[in-house]
Amino acid sequence: MKQSIAPFEKVFSVVSLLLFSQGFFTVILGGGVGGEEGDVDSVFLRLGFLGIYAISFALLAFRWQRTLSFLKTNFWLLFLIGLAIVSVSWSSIPDIALRKVISLIGTTFFALYLASRNSFEQQLKIYSWTFGIAILFSFLFALALPEYGISSLDAVSGAWRGIYPHKNGLGESMFVSFLTFYFLSISSKKNRLLYRIFGLLSVVLIVFAESATSLVSVIFIFAIAQGLNYLSLKSKKSVFLVLLFIIFSAFLLFIITINFNTFLAANNKDITLTGRTPLWADLWGFIQQKPWLGYGYGTFFSGVHRETDLLWKVHTWNPVHAHNGYIQLWLNLGFVGLSVFILGYMGCLFNSLLKYLVSKDIKMLWTFLFLIYTVTHDLTEISFLTAQGFIWIISLIAIYSMTVKSPNSQSAN
Repeated sequence: MKQSIAPFEKVFSVVSLLLFSQGFFTVILGGGVGGEEGDVDSVFLRLGFLGIYAISFALLAFRWQRTLSFLKTNFWLLFLIGLAIVSVSWSSIPDIALRKVISLIGTTFFALYLASRNSFEQQLKIYSWTFGIAILFSFLFALALPEYGISSLDAVSGAWRGIYPHKNGLGESMFVSFLTFYFLSISSKKNRLLYRIFGLLSVVLIVFAESATSLVSVIFIFAIAQGLNYLSLKSKKSVFLVLLFIIFSAFLLFIITINFNTFLAANNKDITLTGRTPLWADLWGFIQQKPWLGYGYGTFFSGVHRETDLLWKVHTWNPVHAHNGYIQLWLNLGFVGLSVFILGYMGCLFNSLLKYLVSKDIKMLWTFLFLIYTVTHDLTEISFLTAQGFIWIISLIAIYSMTVKSPNSQSAN
């Protein structure tokens, strides 16, 4: 039975990943889509995602014991999902909170299914098909269908967005694409040249998307991979110091990138990070009103929320999220949710680095590099514990894969 549906599962995984990354949304919703859309009310997409959740749950039933074992060893994740469910009770908009929670659970089902069904090598192959399609069609859209493939918004006019609604979506996806093809090129004996070509094309699309953050991430993460390849440590204290150094370097590089005057001028940005810092200051005021448990999962930035209405009167660009994953999580689940998340996530970060430095298993390197990327990514964007969040799905899959033993280990040369 499992073998007979294997081809369907591969197609299902690729199509689902494309949808979660918002691939082809400009076609589904119309070429006019292109900003921060927030909740997109599309019957087609809603039914599509519900179908993905249902199929994922059904397929996950084949591996329920493995899934329970994973959740037991990552209790922090189970706690956060449970807290999100309970938060419906104190949300001022419980119907929206419930819908968001159902979406979060469905997203988690899909991530756990894909992780439990496929080995690390198989996961990379599925990612490669996903991003291979994204790369080819992004070039096609930009060159042959510019009304779909190139941004027309004043702030980002001329930047490529490919098959995605916004240039940032193209930048994020192509970062993961670069990482995918880089790891395939060092772990596979066949098609290495092809993988390197697609890795290069990923970087080219990042440049055309004018996504400086993604480009800096590519350079930084690649440099870390090369540096760690020549480092072997077994002392937890030494590993902890290495982790602190990498995190400090990542934050320092982030600060330099977003404040560099020529970068700001080249991208028409101002010293307040396009309005983000005033937004964060105002959100801090709302956090202080409900610091411990937050406003309920996924409801703060809904259009009918009283606080959102007050916020949008001040910030006329109508932000649809906090532009910071840590603040977003605090608003959703309070200090309790944020602290549990940080402890659990940082534990995974430390363990993946420790296991890589001891065993040189590239699966652990992938996990560490991707998680360290999200730690800095969420300083200006959101991915942590997001419903239908593509970056969150890849993070969950990586964390799950840490619990699966690899048949062998390879170093990143």
